[in-house]
Amino acid sequence: MVYDLYWRAFDEFRKFPPVKTLDDNRRFCDNVKKNLLEHSQVIPQLGMGVSECADLVSPDEIDRFMNQMLISRISRRTLGEQHLVLSNQFDDDLRVHLGLRPEESFAQLGAAPRGFATQRIGIVRADCSVAQIIHECAQRAASIYEDAYHLPPGTAPQVIVEGHVDATFMCIPAHFSYIIHELLRNSMSHVIRRFESRLDSTSAAGGGGGGDQTNWMDGPVFPPIRVTICSSHNDIVVRVSDESGGISPDVLPYIWSFTHPLKAKRLHNFHAIHRMEARIDEVDSVSPLVSFGFGLPMSRVYAKYWGGNVNVHSLPGYGVDAYVQLPRLGNVVENISARRSPQTSSSSSPSSSS
Repeated sequence: MVYDLYWRAFDEFRKFPPVKTLDDNRRFCDNVKKNLLEHSQVIPQLGMGVSECADLVSPDEIDRFMNQMLISRISRRTLGEQHLVLSNQFDDDLRVHLGLRPEESFAQLGAAPRGFATQRIGIVRADCSVAQIIHECAQRAASIYEDAYHLPPGTAPQVIVEGHVDATFMCIPAHFSYIIHELLRNSMSHVIRRFESRLDSTSAAGGGGGGDQTNWMDGPVFPPIRVTICSSHNDIVVRVSDESGGISPDVLPYIWSFTHPLKAKRLHNFHAIHRMEARIDEVDSVSPLVSFGFGLPMSRVYAKYWGGNVNVHSLPGYGVDAYVQLPRLGNVVENISARRSPQTSSSSSPSSSS
């Protein structure tokens, strides 16, 4: 099915006539939208395929294939999404330039007026605030786990952001948000699991958690998750530190693999979903307690695509330090020619569930 999706997309684009007018471009955009929607099935299909051939093909070979496939997929979707957003921004700015109301059409306009230009740059943000994205991801992750574990609002592990909190850099926010969200979700879920016994004791002491939260507990149930931002001339580095207890030595060497036996059962969860685009705004459609085994490897693929990396150091019995490193100036060529899977080492990504 994945092969058929890509073949049909190639055939459609091959046959599409040259784009010469604004109207031609709108029809082309409709075709791009259709293909992006159809290809949202690719990750679930790949997950099911990996689960079915895990016993037939070596894990190293599958990991090499998956990393190449996902990097090239990110490249294609980035091109498609960038063209769509640039086209929409161009149309919006042109409408303002011509003084047209939203309901008025300029479909008869074959080309933009002489001298018209737009300064927007599509899905890329030149001044993306690192701290703002961390706060947004933390709020989303906290809301997800408070619902999943039936916690009172505001009782999920607190995320403390420190360091160079005013740092900005050029990036595609959706990609950076996915990485940060995955790391915070892993930290938050493992911290909650490690200290969930405190929930029983504080709930019993406070009458079951109902009513005034100050009666439910006298202080935070969970230790905080600390996120440190470091901005140098060339790079942005984000460290996510938690007290989740660390990663089991039996699991740590394999958390970047798509096919390790510990993940085999998780891959079968892809049978329950039909679409996945590796974006944080689709997490709500899947229970956070359901793991697919793709989150951490996919985070590293995103980082490596932009010339960065994601690594993890486990502190046995204490917690995990996860590091995200990305080029600060956005001037690194996309890494679309990956031929090897990321090297497995003791430096990996936070908690093994993702």
